[in-house]
Amino acid sequence: MTRVGLIARAENTGLGIQTWEAYRHLQPAKTMVVQPDRGRRFFPERFPDAKFIQGFPQRRHLEEFVDGLDVVFTAETPYNYDLFTVARAAGVATVLQYNFEFLDYLQRRDLPRPDVLAAPSIWHYSDADAVGLIPRKVFLPVPIALDRFPPRKTSTAAAARFLHIVGRPAIHDRNGTGDLLAALAHVRSHITVTIRSQDPEYVSELLRTRRVPPNVRVEVGREVENYWDAYRGHDVLVMPRRFGGLCLPAQESLGAGMPVIMPDISPNETMCAQEWLVPARRTGEFRARSMIDLYTVDHRALAAKIDQFATDLAFFRTSQDAARALADDLSWQRRRPDYVELFERLLAHA
Repeated sequence: MTRVGLIARAENTGLGIQTWEAYRHLQPAKTMVVQPDRGRRFFPERFPDAKFIQGFPQRRHLEEFVDGLDVVFTAETPYNYDLFTVARAAGVATVLQYNFEFLDYLQRRDLPRPDVLAAPSIWHYSDADAVGLIPRKVFLPVPIALDRFPPRKTSTAAAARFLHIVGRPAIHDRNGTGDLLAALAHVRSHITVTIRSQDPEYVSELLRTRRVPPNVRVEVGREVENYWDAYRGHDVLVMPRRFGGLCLPAQESLGAGMPVIMPDISPNETMCAQEWLVPARRTGEFRARSMIDLYTVDHRALAAKIDQFATDLAFFRTSQDAARALADDLSWQRRRPDYVELFERLLAHA
């Protein structure tokens, strides 16, 4: 059996949720939890047998961690690029499940490299080849933990409660909160929109400068301890994302049986039914590790899609069925063998 080591986070962030579910489903032989920021709430109980590191791991931590392992898996970053050098010297394979906008190799060709770059989405998949001397690259989606979400009953009415997840406000309004608020001015249905953010003041400040019609009720929700509770009592996720690949809130919404409204840009067509997507146009760019295009959704088209969900019961029911099917295809039950097979192949070629 392949002995897997996992580098994880224990906060309520995307990386924290992503690696927590990897821990639950991959059952690693060793786990190292990194805590670089003491300002966030920490949940060590999620990793009962882990080694905890305050700050970033040093070389001695890495040498101790890789001892006795076959493969090390880490998401977005190794936290110390010596990991790949130390692991290779010990005969341990490494997998980095990267996010393209934070792929350091696009700027630093001299950094030590993992054995496999694992892409969580098709967004800029071919562009990752620009790092040069690329290690093996594979498409390895982040699965959905369906056991977190209770079965959703068949709806007897059209959608009434819409959800938008901000998380931590990101650069250039990544999740499109401003575009959602602009679109609400054109919504004709009587609906409730909950906007969840780890910084409620950010949302309140945006609302002070926006006109929301009387038929739309906006509620500002706070962070919940268990991420799956964020979707409870809601019908549709509205996520007019301006850029990005992996989108955990979109996947989690599917797990909760909720359709997801997103812009018709890459890679959203791989996560959503085509009928849920709305037109968007390129409105700018910014530099992350490389130049990233920014998109703005058509506000009236977004409002019309919200109204369609809020008035067409048949469309809403069909979309709920589609959400369940998409979630099942991306579930840990179905996708875990992809991870196991990758790790076993690396062990076989060690």
